[in-house]
Amino acid sequence: MRAWWLALLMGVMLTGCATPSRTAKPLSAEQANSPEWQGRISVQVQGDNPTSMSASFLLHGDAKNGELDLYSPLGTTLGALQWTPHLVQLSDGGKHQYFTSLAELTEKATGAALPVEAIFGWLQGRDVQAAGWLADLSAASQGSVTACRTAPAPEVTLRIKLDQ
Repeated sequence: MRAWWLALLMGVMLTGCATPSRTAKPLSAEQANSPEWQGRISVQVQGDNPTSMSASFLLHGDAKNGELDLYSPLGTTLGALQWTPHLVQLSDGGKHQYFTSLAELTEKATGAALPVEAIFGWLQGRDVQAAGWLADLSAASQGSVTACRTAPAPEVTLRIKLDQ
């Protein structure tokens, strides 16, 4: 009987260590035909109150219609960012927050207003300009993009590493 309980306990512990799979959400026809990227993202904000966030992500769509899901290292959803021309929202554990712009949305989710349109270009290896941002695309063919914002303050560093 004791061996049975030990085996059960070990099974539960091993199950707890497994990375949960991400369930695919139903996509609209437009989203199904749009590019998709998956990997890791980190955003570091310098200044008086420095902050840092890092997460796994799944991004699809474009700068006009898209969705960015952020995941913890254990695979739990940290937040789902969604945007269309008529809706900009952050879904977080059943709560929905609405914003007037992508800049406000990304600042709430990551700590910094990110240049979403430029990010889509950078992920495709295009040197898209964004005010105050300088992108390093030298490793884009290996799935790595780094960008720094120097103006306006505070300084922000964005790193994206795509799964290959």
